[in-house]
Amino acid sequence: MASQDTEYAPPEMNIENAPAPVTELSPELLAALRKRSDTVLSYLVSTNSVSTFFKESDTLSSFRKALSTEDYSKLPEDLFEVFNSNVELSEYKHYQPFVSRFFEKPCKAADVENLMAPGMPFFIAHSSGTSGGATKHFPKYQHPKHMSTSTAQTMAASNPVSKTGGKNCVVYSLGYREVVAPVDEKDEPVAHMPVCLMSSGTIRMHIGMHQPKDQFYQKIKVPINTSPLAGSFIPDYKSFLFMHGLFALAERQTELINTMFSTIFRDLCRVLIEQYDVMVDCIEKGTIPDLPGTDHVHDNLMQFWKADPERAAELRKITNNTEEEGWLRRLWPGLSIVVAISSGSFGSVLPEITHYMGPEVNLRTLGINCSEAFLALAYDAKDKSLYKVVGSDDIIEYLDIDAPENASGLSPAWEAKIGKKYEVVLTTRDGFWRYRLGDIVEIVGYDPRDGQPIIHYLERRNVHIRLANEITTEAQLSAAVQSVSKELGNVSEFCVMPDYRYTTPRYAFYTETQKDIPGEASVIPAKLHKFLQSANENYLKDSNAGKIAVPSVHVLQPGTFGEYREWKIKTMNISSGQVKVPLVVWDDVTRKWLEEHRVQEVEAASA
Repeated sequence: MASQDTEYAPPEMNIENAPAPVTELSPELLAALRKRSDTVLSYLVSTNSVSTFFKESDTLSSFRKALSTEDYSKLPEDLFEVFNSNVELSEYKHYQPFVSRFFEKPCKAADVENLMAPGMPFFIAHSSGTSGGATKHFPKYQHPKHMSTSTAQTMAASNPVSKTGGKNCVVYSLGYREVVAPVDEKDEPVAHMPVCLMSSGTIRMHIGMHQPKDQFYQKIKVPINTSPLAGSFIPDYKSFLFMHGLFALAERQTELINTMFSTIFRDLCRVLIEQYDVMVDCIEKGTIPDLPGTDHVHDNLMQFWKADPERAAELRKITNNTEEEGWLRRLWPGLSIVVAISSGSFGSVLPEITHYMGPEVNLRTLGINCSEAFLALAYDAKDKSLYKVVGSDDIIEYLDIDAPENASGLSPAWEAKIGKKYEVVLTTRDGFWRYRLGDIVEIVGYDPRDGQPIIHYLERRNVHIRLANEITTEAQLSAAVQSVSKELGNVSEFCVMPDYRYTTPRYAFYTETQKDIPGEASVIPAKLHKFLQSANENYLKDSNAGKIAVPSVHVLQPGTFGEYREWKIKTMNISSGQVKVPLVVWDDVTRKWLEEHRVQEVEAASA
């Protein structure tokens, strides 16, 4: 086995000139993949074997017995085969009893030190809880550089240094839900771990931002960024977007905007449009309005703010008229890149945001990031659907979606088949073992430089709606809406829920559109119905049998999904910046909230 100290230098991610993926692994690439997996697994076992979870978890009992040693620095040569034969798939329920120890009152340091990995976590990531389920928590530990290459690459891409002096508008939150502070025998805190978004915690860990020094950080402005750090500590979502938008608008040299998700970028654009005159007045007079959630950072913001009548006059001439595409380039002539994840369900806002951007601004994604781990990085600037699996920090395996849902259906990277669909399974630096991520990807090739898989992201495995015997997936629902988007006035965002108002149940599509519905809309429900029948054989059978009726279509007030994100941030006490609208809504609270924002139900044409 390779030593855990083995250095690994993955190829630089130059997405501007990415080589075309190869369709077959050469013997050299296959050997490189296997060697890297052995190196990572050796590191994970030898390092995380000191953890409480490794020692006590029933899910790893067979693995512990198979290793037949108490000295995990001496690992068998066939470690991967031992791992493959003795570790089953796991889900969050296997970890929750351990992770919950961080939230006991009081939290004793002796109970949580070395819990999932050595030492104490730097932060605890929380999921966004979009599907109505309980929030999940993922302790995040600091690792050596050679086991953190994906973090370094992601951070470099998220806030690059311009060669021409341009500025970056980075719309990330540094807030947190709470701080876990384990205490020693004398009841003295030994660590301060913010419970926050994965993006917030990763930034903190990458640059060494320790929570007790937050008051100091709020007085800083990074020279390459448009906004002071104080703007990232605003808990109110609309105020958070307003302040980032205001500082960016005042900076004519803004070249890059990074909002993590395309939906947040869309919300930012709408705040800029709706509050344009207010912002221009602020720029002209050197004032900042008193907005909800900004009292504690107002003075820190003001120290970096000054009147700029010349810029204000320029902006008044431009106006907030967005009818012609490329409005953002008129605000910022040097704007060249928007960084925002736009794959999967986030793709629905693309027509609207690309209209604001115009053809001269490139939309990029950092990759596929989740609360559990970094999965993949953007591969090719010319093809936004291509991602390269990281594979340098964690063990990533592939569960055939047509195989039994156990470890027998897993394939390592070098055995995954091009064109097949897989659920991603992770064994992470942070102590999760063969954890089912729930994301479905398709293998489309391999990076010719190091053999890592190149993938398309498809959908969440368990995001679907079922009213009879059919199962309609996220991808099918998204494609159905896309097929009628223009007829509805360009659908920006949507969700689906069951409609039980009538004898025969149906799908209810709740849509927010960029424009008013043009022309005759009564045919749209039938078109959605026909599309779903063609895309899903069981939907066709059940609808023909009278078990599923023609869908209902509902139009929401403009800005509803942005308000939804603000509502969830307040009700769930989570940070601004990572709230996703669930594609399929089941819970009554969200359903009733959306119904209150409905302005029209499209009446279906008579049969």
